[in-house]
Amino acid sequence: MAEPILFVTARTIYISSIAAFVAFAMSLALGLVLSKVSKKRVELLLGVFEALVGVPTTVIGLLVYMLTYPKGPLGPLKILYTPYAIMLGEFLVAFPLAVTYVLRSLHGLREVIVELVLSLGCPEKHATKLLLRELAPVLASTYVAVFSRAMGELGVALIVGGGIEGYTNVLATAIAYQVSVGNYEYAIQLGLILVSITILLAMALKALGGRVLWRLD
Repeated sequence: MAEPILFVTARTIYISSIAAFVAFAMSLALGLVLSKVSKKRVELLLGVFEALVGVPTTVIGLLVYMLTYPKGPLGPLKILYTPYAIMLGEFLVAFPLAVTYVLRSLHGLREVIVELVLSLGCPEKHATKLLLRELAPVLASTYVAVFSRAMGELGVALIVGGGIEGYTNVLATAIAYQVSVGNYEYAIQLGLILVSITILLAMALKALGGRVLWRLD
């Protein structure tokens, strides 16, 4: 008997939310630091991260497996075939995408914001606050993209999670398994849920954006 959809969905949201949040937060912190770097160096870094976005998730899954298997560097933590291994893998999948979006947006607008703040006679430290306010819609879209990237990947979840029912089975691995056994109706239901979560998240962030999440006063 297949695992209830509710359990698979809740586990997927839990794992992907943590991985996406960490990737987004770290990319935002990195972006704020690197936004002060020269344009030439930033473009070079962006080229590296854009290349990393295209790395197949199966390769990232293999990397995480090598790190977490019993004799690997992270072997003592015993996280292979656990939700934590999937979180680590999804973080590595989503982080380059997050950095690419955030850094390109921050660097393109920071100089303009700093000049505006200084021309108004305000301290430069106010520039970061204003910068985040102006980029709120872009940052919201970035988080949706990062979350979707983490939640929808299969390679990592399959290699380091194993699709263990009741423990590491997420929507992506559940869909793959149901298709392999010919249970197409259940697989379609899972696929629709996967898409619906992303759409609902995007709508929620858009609705709350100007009211709660980005009130920086």
